Amino acid sequence: MLAFVLILVPISVLVFVIGLVKPKWILFWMKEPDRLWASSIGLFLFMAAVTAYSEMKLKPHRPGEGPPRQERSVDERNELPLNGR
Repeated sequence: MLAFVLILVPISVLVFVIGLVKPKWILFWMKEPDRLWASSIGLFLFMAAVTAYSEMKLKPHRPGEGPPRQERSVDERNELPLNGR
């Protein structure tokens, strides 16, 4: 599935550029295609492909994992660190 998404990213850029230059090639079923619809399809494909790629690559965060928290007193939490003061 990841290979499909990695192929879809450059195809979506190609669809966007072709849609700006020759919208009839992208929207071949329409009588009078316009550049807005053709380029919108390319942008939608690009956003979907990048979102799918990021969802596949990122691991979900599990509660309880991560760096240990350091407990501080109430006074330390309310102070602003101003360059060592």
